[in-house]
Amino acid sequence: MRSGGNITLAVPRASRWFAILLLVNGITGCKPPVPETTPDTVVASAYGQTLTASALMEGMPAGLSTADSTVRANRAINAWLERQSIAHLAAQELPEAERDFERAVARYRESLLIHAYEDRYLRDHLDTTLTRAEMQAFLDEQPDLFRLSEPLFKARWIVFPEDRPFPRDIRDLTKQLASSDAEKLSILASRCTDAGMPFDLDAERWWTWEALGSAVPLDPRRASRQQASRRVTKIEWKADTAAGRPFDQRALLLVTDQLSTGAVSPVERVADRITELLLHRRRNRTLEAMRQEAVQAAWAEAALTSKGDAGTLRPAPSTENDSNNP
Repeated sequence: MRSGGNITLAVPRASRWFAILLLVNGITGCKPPVPETTPDTVVASAYGQTLTASALMEGMPAGLSTADSTVRANRAINAWLERQSIAHLAAQELPEAERDFERAVARYRESLLIHAYEDRYLRDHLDTTLTRAEMQAFLDEQPDLFRLSEPLFKARWIVFPEDRPFPRDIRDLTKQLASSDAEKLSILASRCTDAGMPFDLDAERWWTWEALGSAVPLDPRRASRQQASRRVTKIEWKADTAAGRPFDQRALLLVTDQLSTGAVSPVERVADRITELLLHRRRNRTLEAMRQEAVQAAWAEAALTSKGDAGTLRPAPSTENDSNNP
C-alpha cells in the first residue's frame, strides 16, 4: 500500500486490483470473485474521502481489453486523488466566505429539479398536434418572418425520352397539357405512365426555378420568357457533350402560377419552421400555466407567506380574492 500524508491507494498495483475487479464484475467468468473484493472495496482514499471499486467501475467503458482497462483504472484513480488533493487544499486556503457554496448548490439543485419536472410535465401535457389551419393562421399573423428570397413556381410538365423526336401528335399533347378538363388530364397522365415518361399534371407543388430544372430540362437562356409565359412552352435541347448533355432532351412546360421575391411563402414550404415556432410558443404557455397552478395550489394549502407593505410576514390572501391581487 502506498501512502502520502492522508492519501492512500488501497492496492499495491492498479493492474492487480483491476484483474480482481474483472472477476468481481463477471467479465472473465473463470472463477468466483475473491471474498475480500466487493463493490464496496475501497481502492483509494484521501482526507477521509474514499473511492470504491463500484464507483471506479461506473466510469469504465465496456469492451476494453485487460491492458486498456488497467491503464484507464490507473488514470481514473490518479485523477480522483488529484481532485481530492486540490479540493482539500482549496478548502484549507480559501477564506470561509469564498468557500460557502451552500446557497449556490441549493439553487442549482432547485434548477435541476424544476428542469426535470418541466420536461416530464411537457411529455405528459404538451399537445404537439398542429393543423394546417393553425399553421396558416400563424403565417398570416407573422408574414414578415416568411418572405421569399427567390421566386416560386407551380407548373405542369412532361419530359420525353432522351434522344427521341417529339411524338407526331405533339400538338394534341400540348392542348391536353393546357386543358382544365380533368378527364383529358387523366388520359394524358395514363399515357405518360404507360410510356414511362416523367410528368406532373397536378401543379400543386411550389418549385424554385433551380429545383424545377432538376426535373425538367430548362434552358437558362430562355428562363425569363418561360417564367412569364402562360402558354405551353416547347423545350428542345440538342445534344452538347461539352455542356453535359450527351443526348437530345425534349419537354413540355406550362407555368400555372408564381410568387415573386418578397411575397409570403406558401405554408407548405415553411411548415417545419412554423411547427417549431408554434410548439415553442405552446411549450412556454403550457409551462406558464403549470407554474401559476402550482403557486395557486401552494397558497391554497397555506404553504406560502409573503411580506406586506409594512414589511411584516403574513400569509397571502385567499384564492377567492385573487382577482384583486397585483
